[in-house]
Amino acid sequence: MVLVITFIVTMVVGVPIAYVLGLVGAAGLITMGPTYFSTVAQKLFSSANNYSLMAIPMFILAGELMGLSGDVNRLMDFCRSIIGRIRGGIAYVCTIVGLMLGGILGMANAEAALLSSTIYPEMRKDGYEDTFSACFIASVSVVGPLIPPGLLYVVYGVSSGTPIKSLFEAGLVPGFLVAIALMLVIFLLGRNPKRQWKTHEWRGWGHVWKCFKEAAFSIVAPFLTFFCIAAGITTATEAASVIIVFVLIVGTIIYKKIQLKDLIPMIIHSAVMSAAILMIASMAGVMGWVLAIEQIPQQICNFMMSLTDSPLIVLFIIQIFLLFVGMFMDAAPAVLILVPVFLPIIQQYGLDPVHFGLLMCFNLTIGVLTPPVGTCLYTTAMATGVRVDRMIRGIWPWIGILVIVLFICTYWEGLILFIPRLLGYGS
Repeated sequence: MVLVITFIVTMVVGVPIAYVLGLVGAAGLITMGPTYFSTVAQKLFSSANNYSLMAIPMFILAGELMGLSGDVNRLMDFCRSIIGRIRGGIAYVCTIVGLMLGGILGMANAEAALLSSTIYPEMRKDGYEDTFSACFIASVSVVGPLIPPGLLYVVYGVSSGTPIKSLFEAGLVPGFLVAIALMLVIFLLGRNPKRQWKTHEWRGWGHVWKCFKEAAFSIVAPFLTFFCIAAGITTATEAASVIIVFVLIVGTIIYKKIQLKDLIPMIIHSAVMSAAILMIASMAGVMGWVLAIEQIPQQICNFMMSLTDSPLIVLFIIQIFLLFVGMFMDAAPAVLILVPVFLPIIQQYGLDPVHFGLLMCFNLTIGVLTPPVGTCLYTTAMATGVRVDRMIRGIWPWIGILVIVLFICTYWEGLILFIPRLLGYGS
């Protein structure tokens, strides 16, 4: 009860999440006595001192570099040269570009900011209503954390001891399923003659080839990370370094968009974002340690087992719970808090940790769209100029589509684990 009350009070007061986790851990230690206090500093250090966590600042910096080098515009021009003449073409372009950007950015907020600044004006020119455009872009941004290298996969993998490589591989199918679902909705809506969506004149394969040549390196970048990891050339952390070098060389020498003077502010910004995540990881490590000592995960596991013996029902209950959590908490802290709680449960029910990790990351990523927290919702609103209250009313149908895909992934384990198993997982 002390832990629960401390958590609720600090969250309601508005204490930053890192301090919330630290205070909850401290409250638990106080109730247990002074015996454990001597090891707190060691636990703080060991929670952040993980080689896999180095991938986080690397991928954040890679995303910053790709945004600066103009890759979004080149990818958009190439996609538009192929499908711009189709009704709803710019929306298809937005989805495909979002899919490609997911291979670099790995963060929904970063993707929402980039797509809002580049594609939103084009959607408005083509006759798309402002709230519809902003909500659609916010929904596409969810693809970013699903396509490897999603940063949440790194956080979950470190917290649970699950192979990050397999999590990356498992993320491909859900990412493509979300993209297909969004494009299917655009196709159905585009058949309505009342929607005055413009199409663009076909300019021939020569124009397509020209756009392809201009965007060639931008197209290679999203696939480079996955290829390096899947082929066993690098680990996830090393692949992050490879993509930084690739984008930096291409952006400075070939596209000549990145200036050396821009690198220092960019590195500082990436370091600050990474430090925030690592601080949360350290504090969550202490809280998870306290939970383990108090055997709270085991108590929750025993309670759930008393409710049902069916893994399918347990998955349903957990998914509903995570959707609720995502409405009030950012994804990374939620993963760090809940993995120690749910890990014994999935082990007891024989659920696959990679499949469950994918579901957890997908579910909590949907939370970036749901009010009242909905960070991606606010990012898109600020970048597009559309009022937040209008976006809140318009985002729910898109959330419904994402939830449908989520439950397809929940109950079709073989589809999600097909690529990891093909590449050696579980063998």
